[in-house]
Amino acid sequence: MRQVIANLRMVLAGCGAEWERTVFARAYLTKFERDYAAMNAIWEASFPPGGLPGRPCVGVTGLAVEALVEIDLAVAF
Repeated sequence: MRQVIANLRMVLAGCGAEWERTVFARAYLTKFERDYAAMNAIWEASFPPGGLPGRPCVGVTGLAVEALVEIDLAVAF
């Protein structure tokens, strides 16, 4: 999860956007029961207090390249 967030921050910076301007995200977990609590704690810690974007989290049976987590997001410019 930390690597996914680091990757997203890098992509956003390359586009001239800021992580803190995320307004919506969708997370996909292949091991939902096992990983949700840890993923959520890392997610919450990556935003300022009171600045969490809307975010559903979905359990899936598989992701590309055997990933455990994938996130798509929308950012306000």
